[in-house]
Parts: sequence; C-alpha cells; structure tokens
Amino acid sequence: MLTRAEELSSLAAWVAAHPDHNGGHVGMADAIKNHLDAARETAAGQNTPRGLRTWQTMKGSSFERTLGNLDAVEVDLLRLAPPSLLKGALPSVEAHVNRFLPKHDPRRVAVNAVAAANGKAIDEEQRSMLVAAQHAANTQRRRDLIRLRGFRNLLVGGIVIFTLLAVALAWIGYADPTAIPLCFSPENGGVVKIVCPRGEKPVGEVSPQFDSDPAVADTVSTGDIWLVELVGLLAAALAAGGALRKLNSTSTPYAVPVALAALKLPTGALTAVVGLLLMRAEFVPGLSALDSSAQILGWAVVFGISQQLVTRFADNQATGLLENVGGRGAEGDRPLAGKED
Repeated sequence: MLTRAEELSSLAAWVAAHPDHNGGHVGMADAIKNHLDAARETAAGQNTPRGLRTWQTMKGSSFERTLGNLDAVEVDLLRLAPPSLLKGALPSVEAHVNRFLPKHDPRRVAVNAVAAANGKAIDEEQRSMLVAAQHAANTQRRRDLIRLRGFRNLLVGGIVIFTLLAVALAWIGYADPTAIPLCFSPENGGVVKIVCPRGEKPVGEVSPQFDSDPAVADTVSTGDIWLVELVGLLAAALAAGGALRKLNSTSTPYAVPVALAALKLPTGALTAVVGLLLMRAEFVPGLSALDSSAQILGWAVVFGISQQLVTRFADNQATGLLENVGGRGAEGDRPLAGKED
C-alpha cells in the first residue's frame, strides 16, 4: 500500500506539471494530497496505539481504509489527467472495470465502447463515463473485500466457540470421568468386558443382574476425552491439508485459508467425541459395542475426518468469496460463484 501511494504521488506530481486539463478542479490537488496522506498514515499505523494497530491489522479494517483512499486518488487523477495520459490509461481502466462489473452493466458497456473507438480523442463526456465506471469497479471490489472480511470474522468466532466447547468437554471428563464416559461393554462368549479409550477390563459373565456402571467407573480415565479429542484433532488436520489445496491463493490480508484450517481442528475434536457418544447410545446399529481401545481410537479418527461434512459449507462459501475478490479477469469473461454475468 505504501508503494502504491508513492506511485500515485509521483503520477499526481506529473499531472500537476502538465496542466493540459485542470479547469474546474482547482481543489482537486489538495484532495489528492489529503487522500495520499491518509493512506500513508493508515498503512504505516501512525498515530495509532500499538494494541489498536495490531487489532486493526488482524481485522483488516486498516487495509480497507487505505485501499479506499488510494481508490479515491485514482478516480481524482482520472478527472485531472490530460487527454494523452487518459488515452494511455484507458486499457487499464477497461481491464479493471471488466474484472469487477458484470458484462451487461451500462458503465462497463460504455467503457468498452470508448476503448473500441481506436484513435479518437476522449472528450469530457467520455471522461466522466470512465470516472464513473472506475469508481463503480472500485466500490464493487471493496464490497467483495468487506464480505470476505465478515466471513473471516465468522470463522474466527466459530474457532473460539468450538475451542471453548472442546476444552469444556475435556474438562468435564477430567473433573468427573463418569459424567461422559466413552466406554463400551462388548460381549464375547458370554463374557463381558469394559473397553475405554485408555484401558480395558474384563468384568465376568453376563447375568440378568449385571450392571456395567461400577465397572465403567473403575475403568474410565480422566484423560479419555482429552485423548479422543487429540486423535480427532490430528485427523482433522490431515483432512484440512487435502481441503485447502482446492482453495485459490489470495493477496488479501484476511488469511481465510488459515482460518478455515484452524476451524477444522476444534471441529474435528468435537465430532470425534460426539460420534463416539452416538455410538455408545446405539444410534449406529451394529457398532454399539467396540471390542478394544484401538477400535475406539480408530473410530475417533474416522469421526475427526468426518468434520468435513460440517465445514464443507464454509469451504464452498470461502471459494466463492475468494473468486469474487479476484474478479472476472481482464477480459471479464470468467464466471463467478453465485453471480450472474
């Protein structure tokens, strides 16, 4: 952003030194200077406390304010630019407008018509159309960035909530192991044993008076839920690597792919615990009595990977938002997710 501000500052100085067209825009140079100063101040974090600057950087609001000021400078320079410079900038304006405005937008149509008139000088009416189209494209780009930032903030909120839930479950299991026991009581040859994530214990033959609760209390461990959540988290991390390779890279400061990966980790820990609880409650016929601790941990891996069923909606939404931020390409012919051309 600071580099772009310096480029625009140099361009503004060149335009001021070639006043072929500045009638009616006496105060425009001051406006350009004010926007550039504001962009530099925001990008460098000047006059902002360190803690607040870090928070603004994490949110991305300083990026958007800086970008807004630089966009305003570009629009003002189009108003001030001499015809020769405006003619040379026309291909860039057309590519920018094509990237962010749909093909049937009248402002994009007008810009394409001006660009198609090769060799003809750009009059004031056409200049106004170029300025309006550039402003509209800049505004649309900032809207897409705001949507992306809002989505990233939702992901961060989900990460915090799911992490707190996972820690709460693990703490309950640590404080009272019998509150949420992830144990099973398989029967083999008339003999029952208690199987927990960290231990197994034979309890004798089946009888009408058999009660597994005391045996579960003797076998269950304070670290059972912690272990299951860790296994689910590791499985989710492996699944996240495969999911993230499908996402496009981005130059925005919001780190959406990182937030998506971080969301999968506590989600995998939770789905591992919830899945085993459902199996213990016999929601899955035929899988209600796992035979060993290894089987319990194996199913924790399966349920940790299955967090993709929960987070795939976030993956799809992120893909669409990142495509929108990238735009339709210089030719304006690339389809965008959820948008009509």
